[in-house]
Amino acid sequence: MSASGGERKLSDVGSGTTSAEEKTSARETTSSDDATSPGHLLYTELASLWHVFSPPEDYAEEAATFRRRFQRLGVPEGGSVLHLGSGGGSVDWHLKQHYRVAGVDLSPAMLAEAERVNPEVVYVRGDMRTVRLGHTFDAVLVHDAIAYMTSPAALHAVYATAAAHLAPGSALVSLTEEIRERMPLPPSVTRVERDGVELHVMETYHDVDPDDHEFEATYVFLIRRGDNVRVEVDRHTVGVHALDEYLAAARATGFTADAEEWELSDWGEQVALPLLVGVKE
Repeated sequence: MSASGGERKLSDVGSGTTSAEEKTSARETTSSDDATSPGHLLYTELASLWHVFSPPEDYAEEAATFRRRFQRLGVPEGGSVLHLGSGGGSVDWHLKQHYRVAGVDLSPAMLAEAERVNPEVVYVRGDMRTVRLGHTFDAVLVHDAIAYMTSPAALHAVYATAAAHLAPGSALVSLTEEIRERMPLPPSVTRVERDGVELHVMETYHDVDPDDHEFEATYVFLIRRGDNVRVEVDRHTVGVHALDEYLAAARATGFTADAEEWELSDWGEQVALPLLVGVKE
């Protein structure tokens, strides 16, 4: 994790101290039996396509909505933000323009992509349900990795992690992905062309039991580089919860939390996802 001025450390971002034991625990936490484990093609073999499929420029509007809430909740310019489930670093590219940022993700391949784009950001491998960094931050962002929480207990664990890294009065902004009120989700097809790669992505969804907390998201990737064409199918088990379950999990872990309209311009005819916005009690 090198950047101009030398290697970045958690102590450059958050407050507090981290023992050698805590550092090891934070970097090595994994879960082999849960959907958050990094076995999906998108987060392993295909991770190098992340910035073709989902580049930083696609997140300018989203990042601005997070920043407005951080400002409203008193996060100072140059303050510290912990991003749980930081993925390929596209959101962090925008956050780092205003804050000192640390990111946690479970996939080594995605962490490598994020570090390439954001050498100024400190990245740690860890499970967002259990990681403990030994530092506190001015704000925590939980982005779309929360989609892999397939039980209310898992939601609770994520928000407990957020609470463990915040002092009282500090801010939480979290996606609520996915909520039962938006089901069933429509399929989609996306085409992008960047850096000599033509990428077509079809997303479909299948819910065997509408009464449980999970469904299947299937991605079909058609990847063309010149005359070379590759097709991959990637199946993900993801979570679905009522909005009240997100709010209950956050409140049970020490937040005053409410749902707010997420003012993105591209919802179209879809029901908009709300944002969960909270303050640590």
